[in-house]
Amino acid sequence: MPQIITVMEIDWYFGLWLGIFILALIIEAAEPGLISIWFAGGALVAFILSLFPNIPFWVQIIAFIVTSGILLTLSFIFFRKSFLNVKTQNTNLDALISEEVTLLSICNKDTLGEVTYRDVTWKVTPKNHEDQFESGEVAVVDSIRGNRLVITKKGSN
Repeated sequence: MPQIITVMEIDWYFGLWLGIFILALIIEAAEPGLISIWFAGGALVAFILSLFPNIPFWVQIIAFIVTSGILLTLSFIFFRKSFLNVKTQNTNLDALISEEVTLLSICNKDTLGEVTYRDVTWKVTPKNHEDQFESGEVAVVDSIRGNRLVITKKGSN
């Protein structure tokens, strides 16, 4: 009489862990940045455990969770500086700071000048009230105050 083998009798868990391992690697390759690499490590440990017939499935699951958690914690500890000290890219108005601009009109403590930066005309005021800027003179943007650029002489602090 032929014997019927049920799904529960076959140890198919190694295929599950191998699939999770490969899927995690594919996700990590597609989107690098330590997104799923921890799960790949946990799946690899669980896969190795699944090759031993005496280790139950629940032990494999716990090994997967614990290994993934340890790898996540270790990666945070070792890469914390690179996570927390990411250089920011200046955008929008912050990109104006320290840029050189050419004045279109006279600028002093009593008169607002004008500059054009990237096809936008800005009103400017000097940082130091004693500074006077002539038309055509090059200045450096020191800060932004409201809708005006605060400028300093080129070469001064």
